[in-house]
Amino acid sequence: MKKNNFRSGSGSKSNSPKSSQGGRSQGGRPQQGGRPQGGARPQQGGSRSENSIPREWRIVVGNHAIKEALFMRPKKVKGMWLKNGWETSADLRELEEMARKHHITPEIRQEQVIDKFGSSHQGAALFVEGGPGLDLDHVGSLDTSILLMLDGIEDPHNLGAILRTSWLTNVKGVFIPEDRAVGLTPTVHKVACGGVEHVPVEATTNFSKYAETLKEKGYWIYGLSPRGKRSIFELDLPEKVIWAIGAEDKGLRVTTERLCDELVFIPQTSASASYNASVATAMALTETLRQHAVRGNRKKSQSDK
Repeated sequence: MKKNNFRSGSGSKSNSPKSSQGGRSQGGRPQQGGRPQGGARPQQGGSRSENSIPREWRIVVGNHAIKEALFMRPKKVKGMWLKNGWETSADLRELEEMARKHHITPEIRQEQVIDKFGSSHQGAALFVEGGPGLDLDHVGSLDTSILLMLDGIEDPHNLGAILRTSWLTNVKGVFIPEDRAVGLTPTVHKVACGGVEHVPVEATTNFSKYAETLKEKGYWIYGLSPRGKRSIFELDLPEKVIWAIGAEDKGLRVTTERLCDELVFIPQTSASASYNASVATAMALTETLRQHAVRGNRKKSQSDK
């Protein structure tokens, strides 16, 4: 389940993605069309309510994020907007060319329309249906794996940074709450720089059902908490790890702590502050990756003898 927390203003009007051929399907969703004939430029779309963008679509902004979405799942792209005057930008020209190679015809919108998705959109927005799915049987069958349980992250910059790091550290899945937490907003996509296309995100109302199933499949859950008795650098981490990360201001909920096999802390020189959630997650993931790599190299050396 891919959570999208984007909300438009009440009664606000904007333009929604249209068919690349100017038409609409019976279900009211845009259809992908072929490349414009004779090198035609992107078309100017008619004005429609911003609320006509289906909630299950992900709104992707940020040039790197859009490129990765076009590369990874072009058949799931439902529309693309470029700001008026896009031709003057080398980055936007590259996006337009990449879209047309996948038979996606971008449409022109006034920049203030795309601003609805965040002022840092860089002049483009992509609309994508679906994303990488989390397969419990698959992650359960892996010999080595890292998962995340994010307990109430509310800052989209934190979630975006976590997903970017998760992509680079080969995290196999991320669990987030359905309520009182940020979902896959446009800002999250931009900060993740394409990470959303590689890391399955599962929104749930109940961490415990996943925790118990994964424990049965060999996973150990470690919660980051100042109440931990050991630091992450004292652990001999198992091959299958779930890191539980708490909300920016509250930390882990008691119900989530109870799911953990152990609470651990990250050393710091001052007790008057704490690490940013995305920084703490990056440190935990890097230490896990380091230990797994050392163990893998040791096994390889033994097998070569």
